[in-house]
Amino acid sequence: MDNIGLIVLLAIALIFVAPYLYMRVSAARAVGKPVPAIVQINGKDIDTRQPLYLYFMSKNCSMCKKMTPVIEKLKILGLAMVDINQSPELASDFHVFGTPTLMVVKHGHIHKVKLGKLSENKINQFFNV
Repeated sequence: MDNIGLIVLLAIALIFVAPYLYMRVSAARAVGKPVPAIVQINGKDIDTRQPLYLYFMSKNCSMCKKMTPVIEKLKILGLAMVDINQSPELASDFHVFGTPTLMVVKHGHIHKVKLGKLSENKINQFFNV
């Protein structure tokens, strides 16, 4: 393969990998940032004294379609499911750039963030803070 072919191959790889890496880095950088003053999510009152568990998803996301039934089955207390298509400003306020995203908020700051599809076991490990 000549140099032009290698450059084209690297450019194509970069086009597909760069957005993924950007979302991962953005999720990691969100940890420790303050969250907006919210009173309600999905019509439910929020108790800010307790840890807040958030699941950002989208109805047209293929990974979310597989993960949402697992999340619903676990019935984690205090878990709020946020459809980013219905609440894009909320997703932006929480620095969510991709779905599915799991998040733990404690004391008004983002404590943990996990982006991407997870197994039931990994979800349980994530929420056992």
